[in-house]
Amino acid sequence: MGSGSWRVHAALAAVLVLAAAGASAAWSATSLRVLIRHTPNKTSSNRTRKTISAIVIHDTEGRFLGSIRTLQNPRVDGSAHFVVSRRGQIVQLVPVSDVAWHSGNGWWNLHSIGIEHEGWAGRHAYTEAEYRASAKLVAYLAHRWGIPLDRGHIIGHAEVPNPNHPGSFGGVSGHTDPGPYWNWRHYMRLVRHYARLRVLPRFVKRMKLLPSPEPPAAAIVRSHRSSRPAVVPHGRLHGNVLWWSGIDARRRFRRHIWKVDFIVDGKTLYTDHTWPFSFHRTVGWDTRTVANGSHLLTVRAYGTRGYRARKQVPVRVVNPPIALALSGAVSGGAASGLLAIGVRAGEQLDRVALYVDGRPVSRDRSAPFRLQWDTTSEREGLHSLLVYARGDHGRRAVVRLPMIVANAPTFPPALAGFGLTAPDG
Repeated sequence: MGSGSWRVHAALAAVLVLAAAGASAAWSATSLRVLIRHTPNKTSSNRTRKTISAIVIHDTEGRFLGSIRTLQNPRVDGSAHFVVSRRGQIVQLVPVSDVAWHSGNGWWNLHSIGIEHEGWAGRHAYTEAEYRASAKLVAYLAHRWGIPLDRGHIIGHAEVPNPNHPGSFGGVSGHTDPGPYWNWRHYMRLVRHYARLRVLPRFVKRMKLLPSPEPPAAAIVRSHRSSRPAVVPHGRLHGNVLWWSGIDARRRFRRHIWKVDFIVDGKTLYTDHTWPFSFHRTVGWDTRTVANGSHLLTVRAYGTRGYRARKQVPVRVVNPPIALALSGAVSGGAASGLLAIGVRAGEQLDRVALYVDGRPVSRDRSAPFRLQWDTTSEREGLHSLLVYARGDHGRRAVVRLPMIVANAPTFPPALAGFGLTAPDG
């Protein structure tokens, strides 16, 4: 081997050593320790990647150490796979392959991982250390058990269907945790960040658990009912609404139901093959995809041996009009030359149009929407403008603007009646 070749190999070896050291440092920077403890409150099982499909986020409604003792009490009908403290410490109480009693819904217990977080649904009590520790854990669990990193598979306890009451959520007891102070956007961003870093927790049998600092004082929200709108017979619906099939676990097993179609006005919009059979799970049905007024919703279930069942629910959609924001023109303002009006909305638009004194003047079918009016051929004085917009699904909006055309080089007498005077000089 020549001296030049030797130097090349030595340089490569040095690079590999540095890369390994960097990788080791990256792993240690994101290390996470999990203390293994036990509780009798579980159902022994042998769950696999095919069985586990979701992660449910809870809050403890109590302090960290006390919550662990409570979940270990055999007289308490509840448990969780993990508990995360406000300091970022984590305890595992139930092996992931076993079933923890955490969601208030038998199907979700069988198919999900439950993670408790020290906090209260009605307090600003969650900490950054808690978010980051939980996000590292969830990133690992999602990779290990093949769970997608989205809000359809990582949900709050408040989003678990109530198995006994169609259209209700929060499990059988209607829980609302983790509550409005849980920052889902920040949390999911952290989960995806740590998923890229491939966090590997270290499970230990000995670790000193520390009490968390006192949380900030705040009024506690004591309501245990979810306020999200849901499909109910003759309900007045707006925005996104939760739509459950109404098929409980007993009926599902008795009839071996394997598919449910969700139909709006005779058109199938969604099909679910997983109990508890709901329209896009926690996302719900967007009522803005139909016009305001009466609609007929239908749930059609399919079981073995030719079993078919259908349930129809009449509802009324009452979405507010599309809110339009205009630029380039103001009500009562003066216009001259070529007037350009920009049109924006909080939802998808199909087209916009401008009418002046009842006649069409301009239209646009593509964003960013822009309307034009050549005022040079118009008479001086007051005109009535109407901006019309139509949404993707037939929803409409109208904005009326009185405007004054003032193209003349001298102050026109026609404007005197509006309380205006010619400028001095």
